[in-house]
Amino acid sequence: MTDTSDEARDGRRQFSPGALPGMTPGHQLMFFPVVGAVSRAIWALAELGVADHLAGGPREAAELAGAVGADPGALARVLRATAALGVFAELPDGRFALTPAAELLRSDVPESRRDQVLLYGDDLTALPYQDILSTLRTGEPVFPKVFGRSYHDHLRADSGAAGRVARAVAGTHRGDLDYLTSLIDLTPFSRVAELRGDGLFLDALLRRHPGCSGTVVADTASVPGDAQALVLKQVLHELPDAEALRVLGAAREALGDAPERRVFVLERVVGASSPDLAAVVDLDMLLITGGRERTAGEWGDLFTAAGFDVVSAPARGAWTAFACRPR
Repeated sequence: MTDTSDEARDGRRQFSPGALPGMTPGHQLMFFPVVGAVSRAIWALAELGVADHLAGGPREAAELAGAVGADPGALARVLRATAALGVFAELPDGRFALTPAAELLRSDVPESRRDQVLLYGDDLTALPYQDILSTLRTGEPVFPKVFGRSYHDHLRADSGAAGRVARAVAGTHRGDLDYLTSLIDLTPFSRVAELRGDGLFLDALLRRHPGCSGTVVADTASVPGDAQALVLKQVLHELPDAEALRVLGAAREALGDAPERRVFVLERVVGASSPDLAAVVDLDMLLITGGRERTAGEWGDLFTAAGFDVVSAPARGAWTAFACRPR
């Protein structure tokens, strides 16, 4: 249960993104290092499952500490720091409670973001950011330097890491499936395939289009011969341009040259929303995978180079679903 009553807001001004316009330039600048420190605290609280133990209502730090295996004093101070940014709430009587943001750190709510928060605190993400200077100086992803192999090779070799990534990816759009699937029109098609999906998105698409059937394929060589369309949801952003072109070229070959065939590419677009989340996520691609988030123009250039025309590109916020036909 989320405590959003007036009692949960003790009247102190929170050091939050909404307060940025009213801050001095110095305070605005220092907001971001402070958030970086608090983000580690949020990760630690997610790892301990604190939000799950607050689901029944506010609790004292000492009581929480016993439930999650933490030091009471340390837990109180960490929770207090996150409350300063509005993630958890500190009540006037000293108890701590969930806010709407902290509610999403619970593991048992439909729109949980806990797995994504855990991934951002995982060594897979945290260690490359510690060596960001290497990428700034070379232009190359630092992940292979840190882990001794590329990101995708690492996931293939480490099932535990692959599982953590898969859980985070599955949670990313679980609450957004309705509007994301609304961007793709499968009405003309009876058979589709999704490349490198986990099945969650394709299932939602097929529920929206009951006259269509589909399957998830690991690579373009496995696309069924009767497939009329291929869906790529957040596949290409993890790839540099040369590799993305190779995948698009293989997709075109798998579907053939018939003009009624379609490749649907669902991706974030840099510059399409404010704040520009795609520009921030692009740092993950730069440091970790070697891919890139792209502007609408850069996506268009990529499709043209691969032999496609974009026939429609419905968008919502940062997300665009490019419908491409072979030329």
